[in-house]
Amino acid sequence: MKTNGITMSARLLSGAATFLALTATGAPVLAQDAEEQAVTTAEGEDNAIIVTGIRSSIQTSLDAKRNATSIVEVIAAEDIGLLPDLSIADTLARLPGVTAQRVRGRSQQISIRGLGPDFSLALLNGREVVSAGNNRGIEFDQFPSELIGSGVVYKTGDAQLAAIGIAGAVDLRTIKPLDYKDRQITAQATYTINDNGSLNPDFSDDGYRFFASYIDQNEAGTLGWSLGATIQSIPTQFISRELKTNQFQVARTADGVIYPADNPRQGVVSRNFERTSIAGTLQFEPSDSFSLNIDGFYTDTQDSGIFRGTETPIASWSGAQFEGATGSGPFADSATYSAVVPILRTDTEGSKSEIFAIGGNMEWKATDNLGFVLDYGYSTLDRNDIDYESYAGTGRARSGAQDTLTFNFAPDGQYSIDGLLDYTDPANVLLTDPGGWGQVGFIKQPIIEDELHQLRAEAYWEFDGGIIDSIVVGWLYTDRSKNFDSNESFLRPTAAFGDGLAVPTGSIVGATNTKSLNNDILAYDPSRFLTDGTYLVEKATFDTQWIVEEQVHNFYIQANIDGDLGPVPVRGNIGLRYADTSQESTGTIGGGLTNTVGTSYDNWLPSMNLSFEIMPDTFIRLAAAKTITRSRLDQMTANQNINFNPLSCTDTDGDQFPDTVIGFNPPQLVCFNLSGGNPFLQPYSSTAYDISFEKYFSPGSAIIVAAFHKDLSDWIIDFNELIDLTQPIVNSGFGGILNTAPELATGVFSGPVNFADGSITGIEGTVRVNFGDLTSALDGFGGFYSITYADAEVQNQNFNPLPIPGYSDLTWSGDIFYEKNGFRAKLAARYRSGFLSEVQNFDGSLSGANAQPETILDAQIGYTFDRPGSFLNGLGVLVEVFNLTNAPFVTENDLFDAGGNNIGAFPSRHELYGRTFNFTIRKNF
Repeated sequence: MKTNGITMSARLLSGAATFLALTATGAPVLAQDAEEQAVTTAEGEDNAIIVTGIRSSIQTSLDAKRNATSIVEVIAAEDIGLLPDLSIADTLARLPGVTAQRVRGRSQQISIRGLGPDFSLALLNGREVVSAGNNRGIEFDQFPSELIGSGVVYKTGDAQLAAIGIAGAVDLRTIKPLDYKDRQITAQATYTINDNGSLNPDFSDDGYRFFASYIDQNEAGTLGWSLGATIQSIPTQFISRELKTNQFQVARTADGVIYPADNPRQGVVSRNFERTSIAGTLQFEPSDSFSLNIDGFYTDTQDSGIFRGTETPIASWSGAQFEGATGSGPFADSATYSAVVPILRTDTEGSKSEIFAIGGNMEWKATDNLGFVLDYGYSTLDRNDIDYESYAGTGRARSGAQDTLTFNFAPDGQYSIDGLLDYTDPANVLLTDPGGWGQVGFIKQPIIEDELHQLRAEAYWEFDGGIIDSIVVGWLYTDRSKNFDSNESFLRPTAAFGDGLAVPTGSIVGATNTKSLNNDILAYDPSRFLTDGTYLVEKATFDTQWIVEEQVHNFYIQANIDGDLGPVPVRGNIGLRYADTSQESTGTIGGGLTNTVGTSYDNWLPSMNLSFEIMPDTFIRLAAAKTITRSRLDQMTANQNINFNPLSCTDTDGDQFPDTVIGFNPPQLVCFNLSGGNPFLQPYSSTAYDISFEKYFSPGSAIIVAAFHKDLSDWIIDFNELIDLTQPIVNSGFGGILNTAPELATGVFSGPVNFADGSITGIEGTVRVNFGDLTSALDGFGGFYSITYADAEVQNQNFNPLPIPGYSDLTWSGDIFYEKNGFRAKLAARYRSGFLSEVQNFDGSLSGANAQPETILDAQIGYTFDRPGSFLNGLGVLVEVFNLTNAPFVTENDLFDAGGNNIGAFPSRHELYGRTFNFTIRKNF
């Protein structure tokens, strides 16, 4: 049988240590159940050796990496359904060169070798898949770890992969039922609790996860089926502090001590992440010459939550008065403000999304040498979010009681607030418009729709001898459409409000518990206020709506290499890919006219991956490739504004359209100026070179050193550029003047453009040790350590460095474990240096913020019973704690003295997530 041109040995070969195949060119990785492995002795007898749990995962991952031709990192389920992390992103973040950003306490966004989530792509079972956000970057917590059998991080490109970005690609794979000898039924139940407690009275601090899977085959071993399902309700409780410490939002005392001079926002967030997910596979292999696989995935997610806290206007324009600050600097130890009227915020936050993906792969071996592959994948997303703000205070437009607040600043960002008023007392709190803005709340209800089709047709020819094992030619077509609509409305007060409306008693649920923040407020449920007449809903006129559509035809040819170069075995591939892309965006222009703009471009993408076994179990790998990452979808939108310059062209008849040319001398003098999104954007590009040295000492021990370099080009920055504006000029109704003066189509665009260049160079080192290989006294112990350093720089038009989203120059991860006689214990840590993170603004948009370094420590301990003939046989218990040291997520801003000199930094955002404990019971049948 063939998979993407690489011959697979018969299923269930004794001695198969791990994956049935990891193709040389990005073909599917098939996980094999470690509990069913057998190792053949030198005498040729089969002795059943059971290798399970942590050691099984290590051996599986190392063997897959050893047999790969590309430079990859591999994760495998320690047992099916038991990836011991809150999210699949947690597991990925332990791999060399890979790290994660936590969003609301959950690892969600992945960076590979210093490049953030916008620069890598995610695949599901080898196919590109929709994303839950409003861009391309996958929110990895949309994939339950229990339903993932393995994952491969591709760090080097090749022509045959369904998609890869300039950072790499992550391919998540569900299990294949014919990789198992016998029927397997697994059931698992987990109780989870967060030690921050219930910070909002209407949200619990505990939850659950249930998982079950069924895997079976027919007696002949030609038909297999699997079905797995997980249901969960996971709590998130965290304390949020947002101080605003950038140089434009602070002031200085006469002694030069810096203190905040804008509106801090602080409070507590409680969320409940509910998800029901199902994955299934049908696998049919009636002969070695034909196979058919159909896999499906469905997930229904409801992520509901609430923020309750205060926005404290302390800027001079707010009416508050600065009374003084203490401390010697550079940042104050405390600061006191009088005449403050805090805005009590109750923000209902949530999202509901459904993702459905289905794919089929058929392979036919027509002759001993000729084979064909046909693969189709379809995925779709429907997501509805809500961000519903309800305001309260002591009175309208500062008419109520005023407070004196003292902020006590800790160097780590955990400030506290001392005040005079009790905001948990309903007598002191009114539904009102504290700032006098004419609104008592705001609501955004974004809708996101994403649909993706991917079709592959491939033929391969296997050679009977020589260094070239096979030639593969193929066509891969991707069709994607993504829609976004922000749906925004103002909430206005009714006439009954006056200076404030008492919070209805039936809506009061208690008070918040802000702990060390010391800023508790009244907790009320505003859900009914939208429908019972309390609020008037007024549709905003600045809704953001856009559609981006892409069609990509990929044609590729690849030579797969497997032979000897003199005395040295060599494997790998050399390929070439031609990608022809058409893209189109629909938005609005000018006064709301529909604006549809499109373009097309092509890319030639050569690649090479070679693996030389210079000594037994010792490899040198060389790789080179050109790869691309398409721009962010929100940068490609056709939401644009256009105006004409009366010094270049003028309106002589008063109809608001230019009709006469005054002068035209680009780029100094043009008629039309355009701003907004850029549907003409082309991809980021990278030319990458990799080398890796790998030594495998045993199934569980290896040393690996790798170096890499990427030349980056066509980097997207905000800039003014001279381009052809014909499409937006016509769409805005200004196209008449082009009939007589077509040269005026050349105009200035202000917004995201392909302009900057840069590079990234780095080195990785990994040590994996089974201590039992060193001495029998340490049998059962093992450890892992990996470190990656990357030096990256992208320069703007003035040759100044630009921040790279997700870039950490130093990351490391490590663990130590013990596993023997049913016991298992593990301590795992991961670190990343400071990086440019993406955080949510008040209005729900995302912006970059400099995150401080962080180290995350997790631990687990468990026991699995070995009692043949007893119900306890195979029953396992596991206790896990995540974020053991309660490491916060902290961003910071640089501080400057009066002369503009940098004098350090101080935290701006501080989110304290607490520790999460999991208690799991699991049984295999």
